[in-house]
Amino acid sequence: MIEGVGLVLEGGGMRVTYTGGVLDAFMDAGVDLGYVIGVSAGSNAGSHYVAGQRERSRCVFVDLVGHPRYAGWRNVVRERSWFGMDFLFRALPDELAPFDYDAFRSSPRTLVTGVTDCLSGAPRYYSQRDRDPRWYVQTLQRASCSLPLLSPPVTVEGRPCVDGGVSDSIPVRRAVADGNPRVVVVLTRNAGYRKPPQRFRAVGRLLLRRYPALYAAMLRRSALYNASLDLLDEMERAGSAFVLRPVRPLVVGRMERDVGRLEALYRQGYDETMTTMPALKDWLGSPPAEESHGLAACAGSCVWSDGRRGRRQ
Repeated sequence: MIEGVGLVLEGGGMRVTYTGGVLDAFMDAGVDLGYVIGVSAGSNAGSHYVAGQRERSRCVFVDLVGHPRYAGWRNVVRERSWFGMDFLFRALPDELAPFDYDAFRSSPRTLVTGVTDCLSGAPRYYSQRDRDPRWYVQTLQRASCSLPLLSPPVTVEGRPCVDGGVSDSIPVRRAVADGNPRVVVVLTRNAGYRKPPQRFRAVGRLLLRRYPALYAAMLRRSALYNASLDLLDEMERAGSAFVLRPVRPLVVGRMERDVGRLEALYRQGYDETMTTMPALKDWLGSPPAEESHGLAACAGSCVWSDGRRGRRQ
């Protein structure tokens, strides 16, 4: 297992089907990274990698997407959520697509999941170490996938929390702060993408009036997201980041339910990763570059779920 290289997984709803293909390619090629961090659906895909469940992402993001409880107005009426959160985080892992909780608990790999605290608007990070694996999947990952305005917050240790991508869409700083000077990053947007400013100001302020800090975080999201991409560009040039992202133009959106498109995206992730695998393995085997991306200072600014700052001991 490779230590000192973090695996960072962006979210993106159904676009994470691409990530599922990437991680299955990793497992087939023996790419064994010891630290994984993800937000939103990226955390879900990461849990399959940590548990060693090849093709579970394909099952969850492709094969079962046509189930009537997966997404739709029925869920809005029953759960106040477009996606069927009870279905996705209970019925799927416990019945239809069993998740290997035992393998997840005993895995030598570490998974860190980010959520956004509605009361502070700040990210909080939770490792699966010393956590009940069912709680981690059914509560924490559910919170990280709860989209503001589309799903209600989930209570995590007494705090209302939502989509981790709101406050830290690409958690590369967290990965470095945790002692990983180099990172492999899987993005779910094409090269050159930059997130436009949010446009829900009036409606968002009304619907999120209970959580003004969350509303403020949502307004900051595009600027923070684009700053993370700029940082990754700098890290790539310095040799401290290896970025995987869709090469062919994306035709899948966050809410996609077309099985054919999702299957094609999964295959795209797998095939593109296998194509670049020799370059990735060469990079993994090369000595670390000198730290030149200015991330050392962030080691004291990141907050864990227990309130401690800095590197996790």
